[in-house]
Amino acid sequence: MPRLPFTAWPRFLAQVLSSSSSAKPAFGLMIGLAASALAQSNTPSVVIPAGTPIQVKLLQHRPSKLGPIQTRLMYPIYVADTLALPEGVIVTGQVTAFQPNNSLRRDARLNGDFTPYRKPVVQFESATLPGGTSLPFAATPATDGAPILHLAPRPARPRRAFIVQEIALLKSQIHDSVQAMVAPGFGDRLLQLLYHQLPYHPQRIEAGTSWVCELTSPLALPPFDPSPEPQSAPQLSPATAGSERKLLLHTYFNQRISSASARSGDSFTATVAQPTRTPDQSTIIPQGATLLGLITQGRPAKSFGRAGVLRFNFRQLELAGNTPQNITGSITGADSSAADNLQLDPEGGVTQRPQSRILVPLVMVFLASRPLSDDWSAAGGASVGSNGLGLIGRVVGIASTSRDLAAGIGFYGTAVSVYRRWIRRGQDISFAKDTRIDVEVSLRPGQELP
Repeated sequence: MPRLPFTAWPRFLAQVLSSSSSAKPAFGLMIGLAASALAQSNTPSVVIPAGTPIQVKLLQHRPSKLGPIQTRLMYPIYVADTLALPEGVIVTGQVTAFQPNNSLRRDARLNGDFTPYRKPVVQFESATLPGGTSLPFAATPATDGAPILHLAPRPARPRRAFIVQEIALLKSQIHDSVQAMVAPGFGDRLLQLLYHQLPYHPQRIEAGTSWVCELTSPLALPPFDPSPEPQSAPQLSPATAGSERKLLLHTYFNQRISSASARSGDSFTATVAQPTRTPDQSTIIPQGATLLGLITQGRPAKSFGRAGVLRFNFRQLELAGNTPQNITGSITGADSSAADNLQLDPEGGVTQRPQSRILVPLVMVFLASRPLSDDWSAAGGASVGSNGLGLIGRVVGIASTSRDLAAGIGFYGTAVSVYRRWIRRGQDISFAKDTRIDVEVSLRPGQELP
């Protein structure tokens, strides 16, 4: 008698039982359960490997206290070009501790704000799949949460005279302030502004705060139906005769890079986070491919407000089991903390956004001198000029009958502004491990990838 494969046994037994009416009800149920279990065992499943970064974002403001926290997955997670977790999956965890934010505390105290700023430590524990299944996982604690902005290269602008540039920067700051006033949520932002004028105020975890954690053990997803994922826009530019083809790769850094330690010639790597596809949805660059980058310029921040310099590009693309391919790649987008105040320049470098270093201090000097002017009343001059210690300084300046005290508070604020813009050490440019970046890769005419 020929041997039957294991998967054919349920059908064979069902045929045998159909010829026997005595045991048909009981054994029919058993066979149905066995066939169902066998079908489920043959359904494909996905295992997300340990070390995979998971980036989440808080959608609503949350009080700064211990307890549960709910976030959403910012980017989809792929495994071997298969969508494992879609964007927007609910990820829950616990705020387990708080660490002192010393740099923010020192900066706030210059303005008379003595709030003990803290950074939450979050332990993420589970993800809720689209079907409602809660899936526990083990991950590293997330500590450096911050509101995230996605940077894009600014358009190239001609060099201008210093004063013209200062005026343009001041106009830009005024424009940003106006936009913040007309954008939704102005009432909440105004309340927070008033809070930050106080010497002590309640804290909260801001909406938009993002954390990145890494899985410490593989995460096995339950069996899924391999239905096709929603088609994404093609990430390959059309080829024309004699022209370069361009690929857009969504990647993340495999290590931290910073202008404080990076030097010209240092290398680093980035991993492709999701597959790059053609218009017909066939895969060109698989998830997990590696990009080799090279630091072209690295200079640490220095005193007197000189910010760090960091420039890099990508030279090679390595696909698993294939010889590395020489490519030309440049950064076209990156996630950055809103507090870092960074921007991408037209050449693909990362720089600190410039700020007005002349006009703002001059305006503050003018305002600080108003209490000493005979053209202003004592209360009017004090209300305009005593702007150096938040709301308390303004109240003291107005309540005091001393013009000199009100002017002194204003000149203190001017001195703080000059210190921040001219004297203290500039800001280093850095990207943490697992930071998301978009890389545009150029292929030479006729170059084919494996």
